[in-house]
Amino acid sequence: MIETLLPATQFDRTTEVRPVNGTDEPIVRFAVDLDDSWRSLRGIHGGYLTALAVRAAEAMAPERSVRTVSTSFFRPAEVGPAGLLVEVERNGRSLTTLVSSLHQNGREIAQTRLTMTAAVDGNDWDSPALDRPAPLEQCVPFTPPPGIRHFEQALLRIDPATIPTSDADDSRIAGYARPIEARPFDAAWLAMIGDWFPPSPFRRHVPPTGGVSIDYTVHLHRTLPADDAAWLSCVFDARTSVDGMALEHGSLSTSDGILVAETFHTRWTA
Repeated sequence: MIETLLPATQFDRTTEVRPVNGTDEPIVRFAVDLDDSWRSLRGIHGGYLTALAVRAAEAMAPERSVRTVSTSFFRPAEVGPAGLLVEVERNGRSLTTLVSSLHQNGREIAQTRLTMTAAVDGNDWDSPALDRPAPLEQCVPFTPPPGIRHFEQALLRIDPATIPTSDADDSRIAGYARPIEARPFDAAWLAMIGDWFPPSPFRRHVPPTGGVSIDYTVHLHRTLPADDAAWLSCVFDARTSVDGMALEHGSLSTSDGILVAETFHTRWTA
């Protein structure tokens, strides 16, 4: 079967990573340009930074699939050039572990740990996602505050019962998302979209309370081909906040409830 190659999209162009040395070496340096279109409430969008680490890992191990990605954010990034330093921690028969460090202006911005797998025959099963948004036809377009440009990078229909209001009794955000241009729901895009929705603590608190990311983990169950008609069903819920830190759990699934990815996200609520 001949695969039709899609033209480069805005997402692909802005997540380009350029190796400075050979990608077959145990430590590889990549040059990146943090694009203005990914400005967020505080610096550059964290999911975008995580997607850059995914792109670099895929360049180093193209025959393996990204499965788990965990990013710790140390300080905000700025628009402009930056560098990624990616090191292979372990490369076994089935699993590859890499650590990526993003640097800008002489300071470390974020560190990402990635687990990649070879194709294997495993014990597989699926249970449908239990928490789902309202039906797509009942959801509405989301209008973000001005200046938060990362919301330009995907299409969103938000469950009207979960619109951020700052005075709700829950911390649940739900809705549907898809790329703005035809492209696969691949590892980099899924890593980005898991951090793309409005932070669920915004339901309870006026921004930016609850919006600052500390650690973000996304586990990818599967990727999906490009489909102009497909939407991801997404739910994010931060049920508990203790001593200024809330844990948000997210689920991303197909229209029939098959889980595509899950996220765990600690957010600062102090």
